[in-house]
Amino acid sequence: MGTQVRWRAWLGMGDAAHLSRIDVAEFASCAAARAWVERRLSAVWARPGLAVFGSVDRGVYLDGTPGAATRWALDPHWAGLDADVVDGHVHWHRPGHRARG
Repeated sequence: MGTQVRWRAWLGMGDAAHLSRIDVAEFASCAAARAWVERRLSAVWARPGLAVFGSVDRGVYLDGTPGAATRWALDPHWAGLDADVVDGHVHWHRPGHRARG
């Protein structure tokens, strides 16, 4: 794996049938990525039945072949973080472990 670690934060929304990524940003630290998600989730208005959530992934830029652009690759050794708004507060959890409201 490469050495330039970057954190990708993104927001998504959807329901049980369809999920969409609505915004994404990249950061030099996990703390900065989490703060961005928290600010954005706090500002989002959600309709009943429509979930809005955030996520932070860690990855690195891999060197491509000579002349090719570098590409970002997800770190397979980092589980990631997901965020949901529960009772008006942002709750963080590992993927697959939903926050309870």
